[in-house]
Amino acid sequence: ASCPVCRTPVDPRRTLRLLRWLLNLRHPASPWWLHRLIWAASLAFLVLSVIAAGLLWGLSDVWWPATVLLFGPRWVLLLPLSLLIPLALIWDRPLIPMLLLAGFILLGPVMGFRAGPWWAVAESGPEPALKVITFNARGGSTLLRRPMNLLFDWDPDILAIQECGPGLVAELRQDPFWTVDSRSGVCLVSRLSILEVTEMERDALEFAGGSGVVVTYTLDLGGTPIRVTTVHLDTPRAGFELVRSGRLRTGIPKVSEKSFLRGIELKQAAAWTEGIPGAQIVLGDFNTPPESRLFRQSWSPWQNAFSVAGWGLGGTRLNGWIRARIDHILVNDGWKVLAAWVGEDIGSDHLPVFARIQPR
Repeated sequence: ASCPVCRTPVDPRRTLRLLRWLLNLRHPASPWWLHRLIWAASLAFLVLSVIAAGLLWGLSDVWWPATVLLFGPRWVLLLPLSLLIPLALIWDRPLIPMLLLAGFILLGPVMGFRAGPWWAVAESGPEPALKVITFNARGGSTLLRRPMNLLFDWDPDILAIQECGPGLVAELRQDPFWTVDSRSGVCLVSRLSILEVTEMERDALEFAGGSGVVVTYTLDLGGTPIRVTTVHLDTPRAGFELVRSGRLRTGIPKVSEKSFLRGIELKQAAAWTEGIPGAQIVLGDFNTPPESRLFRQSWSPWQNAFSVAGWGLGGTRLNGWIRARIDHILVNDGWKVLAAWVGEDIGSDHLPVFARIQPR
């Protein structure tokens, strides 16, 4: 076969033609300014998506710009696609795979989109499952529904509440069906009997400016003890508010300081759970997204319920257009994760996180 115009032989093997097509992407489709502009913008978008993923996974909570990206509105990085894809469809269609690859990088590694239920369904077994919930209630005074109604609708086996105010505790204790324990601003509501409670010492953290709370409960699951640890770690909000207001000289050191303190709290909480035998659940407000380098260093051996069996982005912290995924349910190898999802807004600045787990 040959070209009907210039009579140049055409290679009939599709592999070589595909490779040549890919090599042609190194240059614009023509010298025309619009082709050059679309090609340069598409290439820049791909490079920036790779850089964003590298910053997020390599330097978040280590370098302050990457930390701002970690807690910021990452969805804005996808906005150029709304312009580049229509332009490529009209003027330069071979660029579309490049743009789709960049979008996949942003949607997956950068924004944290999960599609876990398809994998979790095959792992279910005959053992009875537990419904576990974590929820930062912001004191409980702004909730749109009464706590007892929430318990009736959610029907949890284990519910961990952070920022659990005195009024919320009093209402939760009105129903004798659940066992309620409250200390250091966190509550545990359980259908299972509480056999023992231990709390991690945190005087040194408070002296340094931290506020990490780690409480472990031993529960009775049909004669087998299981351990449930609820956490509420320090927030980097103070540093971000200074940066957002333009006070970079004080805001940047504050962001770094808060990241350093949270790194210590994450390590201490992980070390606290290492010496506890048997099946374990760790849940609560970590104030850290799962892409954080510090979070992964401390908790990578654990299964993150939403990462394993969730669907979507899983944002839990409500802050205008920003929804950071900072509330987590983690389990060790003693559990299977069957399902995980994020609940609706009920008046707090956090959304509840649900998981159905099954003992192995």
